[in-house]
Amino acid sequence: MQDVSQIQKENIGKAIGVSVSPKISHTIALAGLAKHYFGAGIPMYLGGALGYLLGANITVDPNKKNEIIRGIFDSQKNINNVTGDNDFDDNGSVNGIMSSSDLVNHTYNKYPFTGKWAEFVGQPSINFHAMIYGRPKQGKSILAVQLAQYLSENFGKVLYIASEEGFSVTLQKKVSEFAMDNPNLDFANYRDFKQIKEALHVRKYKFVFIDSVNFIKITPEDVEDLKSANKGTAFITIQQATKNGNFRGSQEFAHNCDMVIRVEAGQASHQGRFQEPSEMAVFDKPEENTNKKAPTNMGANVPSTQMELFSDDDFTESNF
Repeated sequence: MQDVSQIQKENIGKAIGVSVSPKISHTIALAGLAKHYFGAGIPMYLGGALGYLLGANITVDPNKKNEIIRGIFDSQKNINNVTGDNDFDDNGSVNGIMSSSDLVNHTYNKYPFTGKWAEFVGQPSINFHAMIYGRPKQGKSILAVQLAQYLSENFGKVLYIASEEGFSVTLQKKVSEFAMDNPNLDFANYRDFKQIKEALHVRKYKFVFIDSVNFIKITPEDVEDLKSANKGTAFITIQQATKNGNFRGSQEFAHNCDMVIRVEAGQASHQGRFQEPSEMAVFDKPEENTNKKAPTNMGANVPSTQMELFSDDDFTESNF
């Protein structure tokens, strides 16, 4: 890609060109050239006068002017998508204002999910926020790792913050099962909000998983802070659930999300902005999929399956 600073300089030049009359822009341009090559004073004055005379005879085609303006806006939006700058908001508006015609014709930036993920959550915006929650040993972390694998293989760099497990044997098993030799998928064992914020300031990711927000003890405001500082990044936050199945923490977590996914007994249920309510089995093998309620004694009667392999061994109902 052409140097961003050079593109911005060209955009500024184009903006000046369409915002002032030709005789003024030519006066400034030729006066500057004369000063550069022949010095200030009379040469600069003569150059400016010549520019004024030349510009006075030039008329600007309104259609050409509008075409240049649209080109400047499109160029700047492309720069913002790369750098994460936010002169334009996520809908392409300036300062929160968008005309009705622009709204009708606007093309939203979204991920073209396919297959089971498209059926489950639709095609989310590039900076979506999803929340995954569930009780221990229900499959929420497995679903999260599966999604991380899909995103990293198809759309770009992913950071999975495994705060609860850290760099452990159970995390190694998950990676071996779902994301072997994947250069786009990084893992971190950060245990506090400051570490996450500093890491994302140094290196940009398209997707960030936080497993879990309860363990790190970050607030809805902390999550919004991360989203604000990383405009082009999608966040997937994983949360623990209470004994009755509700997610732990403030209701603001759900209110600020684009999609909420509950996992129970290997079955994921979704509600969100990009797809109607839907369900999806977490495990690939038919014999490992179940719609039954979890047994009262969690884990005691669960067969030797992926659910057992990737259960939250260190977290039982007594821990909550």
